[in-house]
Amino acid sequence: MEAKRVKTQLQNTLALAKAESYITRQDVLVCLSNNGRRCNRNADETLLAFVDTNDNKRFDARVDTLLIQEQLNLKYSTLKLRVGSRRHYTKFWGDSGKPRGHFGHIKYCPTSSYNESMYQISFNQAGIVKYKLNSDHPTDC
Repeated sequence: MEAKRVKTQLQNTLALAKAESYITRQDVLVCLSNNGRRCNRNADETLLAFVDTNDNKRFDARVDTLLIQEQLNLKYSTLKLRVGSRRHYTKFWGDSGKPRGHFGHIKYCPTSSYNESMYQISFNQAGIVKYKLNSDHPTDC
């Protein structure tokens, strides 16, 4: 159940970020966070999507526009964000709504040896979001 819930949260947030960046013509960042502000590649407490007004790659409540902040409440897994150039966020560019140069994937890694629920959510340069099962595309968690 957790794997399915997180999959939906990730897909919906990425789709929202893509649409919002294109509609408003503003850059939108999506990241994982443990404190609701600083993005971290290996955080697994909070999923953030926000307009990074001051371009500092972190959420500042008084400056940036928060689009979504979801508590992930993971009990049986961890998440790992892997984005080009070792970034800790993915950025949907306002001029196109695409993550140009910021594409990658988020891995869902169960903490037990039960890897049937292991998967990754990937997003490419066109901003297309795909769900990939571990059996078809090994995640190497």
